[in-house]
Amino acid sequence: MGRPRVLITGASGLLGAHLMVALSRRYEVMGVDRHSWWGDEAVKVLVGDLESSEFLQQAMRAAAPDILLHCAAMTNVDACERDPARAYAANAALTRELVRALPARCLAVYISTDSVFSGDVPFATEDDAPGPRTIYGRSKLEGEQGVVQATDHHLIVRTNFYGWSSGRKTTSGEWLYRALAEQQPVTLFTDVFFTPIYVVDLAQRLVRLLAADAQGIVHIGGRERLSKHEFGRLMAELGGFGMDRVRTGSVKDAPLPAPRPRDVSLNSQRCARLTGLEVPEVRAGLQRFLADRGRPLTARVTVDAAGSDTPVVRRHA
Repeated sequence: MGRPRVLITGASGLLGAHLMVALSRRYEVMGVDRHSWWGDEAVKVLVGDLESSEFLQQAMRAAAPDILLHCAAMTNVDACERDPARAYAANAALTRELVRALPARCLAVYISTDSVFSGDVPFATEDDAPGPRTIYGRSKLEGEQGVVQATDHHLIVRTNFYGWSSGRKTTSGEWLYRALAEQQPVTLFTDVFFTPIYVVDLAQRLVRLLAADAQGIVHIGGRERLSKHEFGRLMAELGGFGMDRVRTGSVKDAPLPAPRPRDVSLNSQRCARLTGLEVPEVRAGLQRFLADRGRPLTARVTVDAAGSDTPVVRRHA
């Protein structure tokens, strides 16, 4: 019996790239992305646009997946607000088409977001009702609903992560690091709260969830609820950067195209129970983030995160 086959969308993105490496030694992994592969390890990546039905079907035939990890998305919150049609096409319509094209026994893993919540309740659980305030959040929630309607074999992961990417575009964590390191003037909100997780810690937990054959909705975030300002201050402390050019601000005073929910912190205890891994401390994650700067992709990822060399082979009815 061969190894289970995994198809990862957004394979050259921040999370997708780390998952390509984390899963490649125990699964037969293929990625798809509009951009070329940038990692230091040779992997299989089909380059094309999944919004082309012809390319989508080509990818399905080539991968014949037992597991889909759908990481590709339109994630720029303000860009989504300015172009709702594009956001819904990328985050909802494409997700529905992709999941409908899967083989009957395939597990669909959808990477969602903490932005599906209204931001009125701290440490939201999987049982709390979503109430997104932005086009981005609404489009991702529609993506969740499309997955649930299309297949019973699904795992929906809500998260908020940071890390080092290919350099093709700047991630939020990289932007903050550069602003602090280069002493650029920056305003960080004191009234927007989240539970960030380092992408490597997220990838480790996703590997464990697959090994546990987990399904349903799972939140994966950090242990502490921090404001954006507190997160920046902690990064500055650990990186040895000054805070002289960092201004405190309120989200209600910021002229942003998209409204920001005030508190999208997540309760990640279900993930801890399913994986046997503690919810990671934000300080520890930031220490790993800083230590991984400039390191190749394969040097960052802990491959043996699942605690076993034998992956789960699903035989769903």
